Amino acid sequence: MDVTPEKTPGRLLGAIFSASPDAVIVIDESGKILLSSPAITALFGYYPEELVGESVEILIPSDRRTPHAAHLKHFFNSPRARTMGAGLELSGLHRDGAEFPVEISLTPVEISGDRYAAAFVRDGRERQRGIDRLHAINEITQRLLAGDETREILPFITERARDLCRADAVWIVAPAPSGELEVTAVNGPGTDVLLGVALSAKTSRSAEAMRTGHSEVISDLSEATNVPEAVVGLDLGPGVYVPLIADERPLGTLVLGRIHGRQEFGPIDVAFAEVFASATATAIELGEVRSEVERLGIINEDERIARDLHDTVIQHLFAIGMSLQAAQRVATRPVSERIDAAITNLDGVIHEIRNTIFRLPGRTEAATGLRDEMLRIADKFAEELGFTPRVGFHGPVDISVPELVRTELVQVLAEAFSNTARHARASSVEAIVAVEEGWLCFSLVDDGVGISGEPSAGQGLRNMSTRAANLGGTFNVSRREPTGTVVEWRVPI
Repeated sequence: MDVTPEKTPGRLLGAIFSASPDAVIVIDESGKILLSSPAITALFGYYPEELVGESVEILIPSDRRTPHAAHLKHFFNSPRARTMGAGLELSGLHRDGAEFPVEISLTPVEISGDRYAAAFVRDGRERQRGIDRLHAINEITQRLLAGDETREILPFITERARDLCRADAVWIVAPAPSGELEVTAVNGPGTDVLLGVALSAKTSRSAEAMRTGHSEVISDLSEATNVPEAVVGLDLGPGVYVPLIADERPLGTLVLGRIHGRQEFGPIDVAFAEVFASATATAIELGEVRSEVERLGIINEDERIARDLHDTVIQHLFAIGMSLQAAQRVATRPVSERIDAAITNLDGVIHEIRNTIFRLPGRTEAATGLRDEMLRIADKFAEELGFTPRVGFHGPVDISVPELVRTELVQVLAEAFSNTARHARASSVEAIVAVEEGWLCFSLVDDGVGISGEPSAGQGLRNMSTRAANLGGTFNVSRREPTGTVVEWRVPI
């Protein structure tokens, strides 16, 4: 096959050399540049012919030239094709004095006994940006998993997004408690005017990005509709809205802007921002999961502490108080007065323990059991009774009592306290709730005047009796010796 002059190997190699996307530099053993490809202009700012005859050090930062000379000598002593400075961060020096990361592959060439090195130089800024993005995501994730709240980490996210995505202004829009959207974090000159700005959860561009899950590139933010009015004063042109979505759950929108005159956000910029936003949203989701697990752990631990205090400490104190009351009835006056003072002190200790239980961080109105509900009712009747009634528990009260029985029991307890406050003239009231062999047993004892021997027409007693009967249980009220009343309410569970 004939080979035309246009297709000779030399011409073909020359065409490949000129078309290479990597900058190609050929040097001799002294480091003098003999040849460079057209791609050198875009990377270093020099025209290829300007570099011929110059030392390769013209393209190397001054603080890297001494070690580079040693590496070059080592390469010519043992020439083989390899990546230059494997594991090292290599930098190039642009004509304007700016340093930037580069990746270099070296290939030895020998012609007529003379040795040369061909260096293929690639811009390392995109690769470095990807590494920086990983570092940023790693730091965000670590801080969230270490306990930082999401709102505390948002300013850091905007700062890293502005740097990594080469933006001049960044803000994050997130759902607000009002149901609308709000600018929750900003970064960039003048962006403070955006912080706290409310946006529509239906018509704003941020809402649209969250709803569709797709990024939107804006050619001029200052002229775009449905953006915060304060954006106009920031001299922002190119922009992009990137949704923050984790597991199909929209968390907000990351908005990036560049000042007028700068390049628009291209496909690579948008893809980079989307990867950053997606990883950030996942990190936020992980942080929220950690917070929820931690919260549940606190609640579980507080529930355990509360149960221990109810079932051990308070019950022991309760039993001691009852023993002292029994001894008080047969004691002489001076001893009786001392016993009465001791009982009063025990009541105070029990009250303090119960208050401590209610102050445990994990125990809230939204996450309480039957015990908490009954203790709150007892506290509510303290003023009406003139003292705080004692309430004790036996068995797995919180987890064994069905919701229907719980509702009825709460009403019975309130009814019993109300009757005692109105009729008994008592100085102490003790209530016990126990779960025993498939039954819920509630009893209340006071030291008041006692119930009369005649049938009572009181509506309160009838209500308690009806509630027990409706649940297949029993109700009984009787006199207590020497004074007082005993109420017993028992239903199957």
